[in-house]
Amino acid sequence: MISERFRGLERVALGGYVCGLLAGLVEGGAEVRLRRPVPMERPLEIEGGGDGVVWLRDGDDVLAEAAPAALELDLPEPLAEGAAEAASSTYPGHRGHLFPGCFCCGPDRARGDGLRIFPGRVPGRDAVAAPWIPDLAHANEQGVVRPEIVWAAFDCPQLWSLILSARPDSADRVVTGGLEARLLGPVLAAERYVVVAWPAGREGRTVFAQAALFSSDGEALGIARQTAVLTGSRIPLGLAAWIDRAGPTVTSAAS
Repeated sequence: MISERFRGLERVALGGYVCGLLAGLVEGGAEVRLRRPVPMERPLEIEGGGDGVVWLRDGDDVLAEAAPAALELDLPEPLAEGAAEAASSTYPGHRGHLFPGCFCCGPDRARGDGLRIFPGRVPGRDAVAAPWIPDLAHANEQGVVRPEIVWAAFDCPQLWSLILSARPDSADRVVTGGLEARLLGPVLAAERYVVVAWPAGREGRTVFAQAALFSSDGEALGIARQTAVLTGSRIPLGLAAWIDRAGPTVTSAAS
């Protein structure tokens, strides 16, 4: 049962968090496909196959499917924390956010509750970035951030990279179809990190984004690739839809 705390869209669990939970049941890196929105605060079933595949079910409905994968990415140059902070200061979600309670990027979430990752455009790059200091509340007894939390941290930055690379008046909307990620080293609570994400092309009605998590000294500790499907509902790619319809959000990046 997934707690309402880990919501993304209203009344729906954050896709990155769900993917990370299932990935934790697969050895090594994993690719997770989201088949349906995942409800919160209700019992769900996990089923494992002999080939390493794991399914999340709600009765007869398959909500998500995880399988082993070995993701490889060509990474950009690491971004200094100061540059990430400057990018984050331009985060559009502080002017208007359609889902201000999102576990990853919602400005209404308090420290230690949500992740408060606020991606903004990186000058001179087709990318977004944000600093991240994981809270102890999201770590195990040894201070290592739980893998599903790191997967959650990859989710919204990749979506924001698609939003900020689209036309502000775009009518396109997407739903997250899946996430593939691989953790390369331990992520520790109270340490300083930088999340960088960038758009990675389009095939028909499918758009892709990629992301990396860097330590303060530039070491890549995790990589991810997100698949988003163009649809008639869900998350608008046009920034105007966020700013014009959400209303002002007053929480600042420093608070």
